[in-house]
Amino acid sequence: MYLARELTDASLPRIGEEFGGRDHTTVMHACDRVKTALAKDTFFAAGVKKLVDTLRTAN
Repeated sequence: MYLARELTDASLPRIGEEFGGRDHTTVMHACDRVKTALAKDTFFAAGVKKLVDTLRTAN
């Protein structure tokens, strides 16, 4: 959900729909959890950054 939010212009409700009909607040919560983890865990942050960079260059 975090990657969908960061890499697309899709709305929260649309992202939720694509993830099995989840509510937009579930998407918000998931994104907040990832942002918290990014701030606390440098290893996790490096992995997410590498993934984001890979996905951005693939387009």
